[in-house]
Amino acid sequence: MKLEEITARHEHPIIGIIGATSPLPDYDGDDAYRLGYELRQVVDNKGSLFTGGVSGVGIDVYRGIVDYCLGKDVDDKFFVLFPNMDLEPPQEYFKLAGKTKNRVLRVEKVGQDMEERRSYVGAVADLLVLVNGSVGTIDEALKGLFLGKQVICLQNSGGASDVLSRFKKGEIEIPLNVDRELIKPFDSISEIVNYLSNNALYNEGAESKK
Repeated sequence: MKLEEITARHEHPIIGIIGATSPLPDYDGDDAYRLGYELRQVVDNKGSLFTGGVSGVGIDVYRGIVDYCLGKDVDDKFFVLFPNMDLEPPQEYFKLAGKTKNRVLRVEKVGQDMEERRSYVGAVADLLVLVNGSVGTIDEALKGLFLGKQVICLQNSGGASDVLSRFKKGEIEIPLNVDRELIKPFDSISEIVNYLSNNALYNEGAESKK
């Protein structure tokens, strides 16, 4: 499926939430849940959310999204970006989607395997939000940065998020030519939400891509 077809089906800005399937130390599932809840509120007027359709951070985030929808009786404005494989996303996604107003999990398929699918995450997203994460998540984030996409990091959530936050501050070096200014580390979910709600790029992107 062409990327243009996927992005045309979903309201912009499209926010991708990326993180580990098996979270590394310092990860707090309650934080990911709250992030999902708060991000769904951010896109209430305009925007969409997606994850890579795997367990771990993605499921915790989607639980938060679904609970917001149950309380407000609204659509989840969510999809998963999953490879063209015989496998399907974990059943937990489908069970959670069944509770929402839309009832159905939207699954967009691209790439022949998980590795190839990672190459498309940054292309589909208008910006990325990074929580925890392992090597695959770093790959997704760096590819997004190469495409000029902002990567918003929840600091102190462990893994890839902390690596990119330290790279942004110059504490470590990554031998790649990416714009560090696109990396936006925040200490709390509230700070992330405030940034997205008031960010000029987010608002302008939403207006131009309606």
